[in-house]
Amino acid sequence: MMDLRREERPISHPAGAPGAPRGGPGRRLVRVWRQTSLLTRFTVIGLFLTVMIGVVLGMAVGQQLEKSALTQAAERTADKVGFEIDPFLRPGDFAGVPSPERSQAIDQHIRESLRDERHIVKIKVWNPAGMVIYSTDRSVIGRQFAIEDELADALRGQIAMEMSSLSKDENRMDRGRYGRLMEIYVPIRVGGDRVAGAYEVYLDVDTLTPMIAATQRFFWIGLALGLSALYLGLFGVVRSASRRLHRQSEELGRLEARRVVDQLTTEFVSIVSHELRTPLTALVGFSELLLTQPANEAEQRQWTENMHAAATRLTKLVEELLDVSRIEEGRVELKRQPVDVKAAVTAVLVNFGILTPAHRFEQRYREPIPPLLADPDKLTQVLTNLISNAIKYSPNGGPITISVTAADGTVRLSVTDQGLGLPPEELPRIFERFHRVQEEARRQIPGTGLGLYITRRLVELQEGRIWAESAGRGRGSAFHVELPAAAVERANG
Repeated sequence: MMDLRREERPISHPAGAPGAPRGGPGRRLVRVWRQTSLLTRFTVIGLFLTVMIGVVLGMAVGQQLEKSALTQAAERTADKVGFEIDPFLRPGDFAGVPSPERSQAIDQHIRESLRDERHIVKIKVWNPAGMVIYSTDRSVIGRQFAIEDELADALRGQIAMEMSSLSKDENRMDRGRYGRLMEIYVPIRVGGDRVAGAYEVYLDVDTLTPMIAATQRFFWIGLALGLSALYLGLFGVVRSASRRLHRQSEELGRLEARRVVDQLTTEFVSIVSHELRTPLTALVGFSELLLTQPANEAEQRQWTENMHAAATRLTKLVEELLDVSRIEEGRVELKRQPVDVKAAVTAVLVNFGILTPAHRFEQRYREPIPPLLADPDKLTQVLTNLISNAIKYSPNGGPITISVTAADGTVRLSVTDQGLGLPPEELPRIFERFHRVQEEARRQIPGTGLGLYITRRLVELQEGRIWAESAGRGRGSAFHVELPAAAVERANG
């Protein structure tokens, strides 16, 4: 028996010297981590990732929502101002400061037209030379200012906007009165399409805050619910796996069970962590770009599409894990009925034809083909998994053939590709859970090793069988599924 007191006796080696003890705090933490259960590991990692993703996405999208709301408010204001005021102005108003009578008429018209627009706090009217010919702040009327970029854009006929720093000389009266102002520059068109001058409209951003806050609040609630659903779904799968491993440990004995549990836990966490890392990295990376980098509309759309693709991949992973959980716990409900095989194959191929133009799909039927006795949804899932697998492992494109034959009371569906193929030694293991062929050509192809395992279990639950054939590496693969024909099943019943 080991003498624990001997291990705890203090040793006077200097830190880092030869012979110094290696059991520092870091190693103790690693040892404790390895001894924790799968459920505890997942709880820690899952909560951390969920909070991290929520914060990063929330900040990025929250800023985009605010920017979008301000842009929409600016565009509505520009339309309103132009519609209400442009017809009242005359070309002569822009030659210099209008007469007192004309200035009073312009002021009265502007104030009456915009009296309901409470978020508008100030308006200036500029002529092309950079002179303020009208302003709700009378102290700047008649003053000449340098024409800055936004004003120049408006004088060229484009709407421009910026968040005001209130540092300009003409804004000195606004300092301390408003928290944030947005300046909108709107071209003035008098007598047709000719630009005679420009409006500078100041919006009080604080008056728009309730609307922005409501939109952001709705987004945060949706994001929290979505991430909670993702976490709870994964938590259920991990809890199920943890309970299953615990039962195995009781049956196999303490030492053997510990070895099996450690091996399965490491495999499960490794695969799930690996598959989560890529989409999570994409989500965090592109959301950080949205948060920190200026970008045009095309770039923002591309980054958003990349985030959507990563989220779709996460969703597929969760669905596969939930399918495994339901199958292994016996919670799969089957509604078997006669199914038209041709219609089922055609319905599945409609979606794939759009998603993967590099592949060509061929259908071959050897008549007569009776209906299958199967669950339509589960049959669709089986076909989808097999065709997805054929596409995935045919990275260079090419034909994928779906053939259907009937014999001896069964219907055989075959999916054949001309892709990477399978070495002979892998054929017996290809349908095992988490198993993936370890070859250089396949390492860059994402996957969990669950698709074919789920497919096999769904086929077996419907009293069918599945197997794979391949002539070897680089010579394609064929997956065959046999299910009972509906007419034979009814005759036997």
